[in-house]
Amino acid sequence: MSDLHEFADDDTRTEDRHRKRRRRHRRRRAVTLLLILVLVIGGAGYLVLGPLKGIAADLHGNTGDYKGSGHGEVSVVVSSGASGRTVANDLVDKGVIKSSDPFLDALSKSGDQLQPGRYVLHRHMSGSAAVKLLQNPVALPTFTVPEGYRRMQMVPAIHKVSGLPVAEIKKALKAKPQKYGLPADLPSIEGYLFPATYKVKPHETATEIVQTMVDRMQAALTDAGVRAQDQRTVLTKASLVQAESPGDYATRRKIARVFDNRLKDDNKETDGKLQSDATVSYIFGTREDASTTKKQRASKSPYNTYRHKGLPPGPINSPGLASIKAADDPASGPWMYFVTVNPDTGKTKFATTYKQHQKHVKQYQAWLKKHHKGDHRKAKKNGGKS
Repeated sequence: MSDLHEFADDDTRTEDRHRKRRRRHRRRRAVTLLLILVLVIGGAGYLVLGPLKGIAADLHGNTGDYKGSGHGEVSVVVSSGASGRTVANDLVDKGVIKSSDPFLDALSKSGDQLQPGRYVLHRHMSGSAAVKLLQNPVALPTFTVPEGYRRMQMVPAIHKVSGLPVAEIKKALKAKPQKYGLPADLPSIEGYLFPATYKVKPHETATEIVQTMVDRMQAALTDAGVRAQDQRTVLTKASLVQAESPGDYATRRKIARVFDNRLKDDNKETDGKLQSDATVSYIFGTREDASTTKKQRASKSPYNTYRHKGLPPGPINSPGLASIKAADDPASGPWMYFVTVNPDTGKTKFATTYKQHQKHVKQYQAWLKKHHKGDHRKAKKNGGKS
């Protein structure tokens, strides 16, 4: 009889295990059916995938709340018309919050709606901290690079906003061009930093900031329709146009034409030399009246376009979009010379002969005499600007 009781006990335990297994299977089927039902009701589209993940996470026990304001950075987009539940589930998926309920409770208590937009949150935030940051996003500090700036002129602005050491910023700006995806034979990244206003993210390095600026310039060149094989030439000419012209877009296109005319092999007027004061100033630093001395114009630097034919080795500043477009699409005309006779207004006069150009130079010298108390003596006797 004892053996029969033992068999009976074994049968009972076996049956209990089977019953428990069947219950687990039924629960899983119920969850699966629920998810399928929500998919059908929601149209089985992408918009329901986020909420489903959040629901699935809660069903598998992913509940509770993190403490504090979190760490790191997570980019979050709140779409127009998105519900609090949709946003909460997206935050769960991205590891911002641990579960939906604490976030939704905090959102309900705040009484405010979430505004659509892109936000920077942190990993492992409490639900209430995430709500506060979404409703009161921290404005990122910004710095601005004006058109025509040289790379080292950007250091103070980047340092002031980012707090990064000056030495680290200079090192990033002096890094080899290939570090930023640029051609290895460029003399530097000069000119490849797009002039614009930039936001500085928390913990962003100097290298990352510079890379963003380089990427913006690459995008600007592409958007302007500049072919990849022409970008270096166009950007170099654009930097000269930027430095030489305070005028409007039409004036810049004419200046770009002057440079192209001077670069022609059969040009007897200037023997193929650009003779741009801007390139000499790049070597020695800009003077108040943008003129250069005879000694400076004798420099052996490859950037000295009085001594060397053709374009300099690379850009001399960061040109704006107007100068880039002007360099890529210059005006038609026979001009060989130009001088800005009134730097305040940008009024520029063009000439086809050196004799005609000298008359315009005298007008520029007169402007200098009136506005700079004798600095007119610094203006070159042999041609003024370009």
